[in-house]
Amino acid sequence: MPSASCEKNLYRRLKVLSDAFLLPSHRTSDYKSVLRTATRNFKVFTDADASVIMLNSSKGDIVPVFSIGIPFSEIKDTVLPSSTRLKDIVAHSALDVRYASFMNTPLIHNRKLIGISAVFSVTPEKFHKFEHNKYENLFLTMLASYTAVNIENITLINTINSTATSQFDWENTFNTIDDLISIHDTDFNIVRANMAVAKKFKTDIKEIVGKKCYKVFHGTDEPWKTCPHKKSLESKITCTEEIEDPHMGGIFRITTFPHFSKEGRCIGTIHITRNITENKKTLSQFLQSDDISV
Repeated sequence: MPSASCEKNLYRRLKVLSDAFLLPSHRTSDYKSVLRTATRNFKVFTDADASVIMLNSSKGDIVPVFSIGIPFSEIKDTVLPSSTRLKDIVAHSALDVRYASFMNTPLIHNRKLIGISAVFSVTPEKFHKFEHNKYENLFLTMLASYTAVNIENITLINTINSTATSQFDWENTFNTIDDLISIHDTDFNIVRANMAVAKKFKTDIKEIVGKKCYKVFHGTDEPWKTCPHKKSLESKITCTEEIEDPHMGGIFRITTFPHFSKEGRCIGTIHITRNITENKKTLSQFLQSDDISV
């Protein structure tokens, strides 16, 4: 049985993971807020003195985008070629700063490196436990995964907003993405959807557009009681719900972003639906382990 202190540490780590996982649930799609929260999550989780998030830039380099504990003005011009091998990114300090120890964690989504989280400490070998303790390493990996997902969500939603009226851009941008992406109007009708939605429900995309979202996604005749689409319409903010649905065949995280017209009127929501079944299984198996060491 874990000690009281171990259970407290376990709870703290789960809380950080939960905050990262449900990061958009109480915020608008504010890119800076996401970066700020992600950077703080890594600092708290690793008990670091400084934390920096670095992401891919439009020029193909990895550059700092937010920092806590290090003045951003001191590191903003740092450039790390994204062509650098992953093992070299992990093994060498991404920033020229005076700290006794560092740790770089890759942020990967859909097998693509979108950036890294770099944490620093004045204590030598501060982060060795994350390399040698499998549970610490598992939690760190999950935090990195959730953070990458949230950052990609915000990037994706901004792209959706900019291409919502262009059929060509929509097809070229979103039909290659595995996540289920759709736009719903205020009457729960599906206005647009990517090919992943059609593939998931084994039907033609033309048979989906115009149908009620709850009928397509859940096989029901009315919205779910915790429907995030309804919540976003009422609150005008981003909402996230985690559901286990036999009709969809797994556990899914549905994030809805309010969709506004050029005049500022809410005309529906944009949905990003992601299968998290394997992530939940991994966490469940970990929590049921008899030899938890935190």
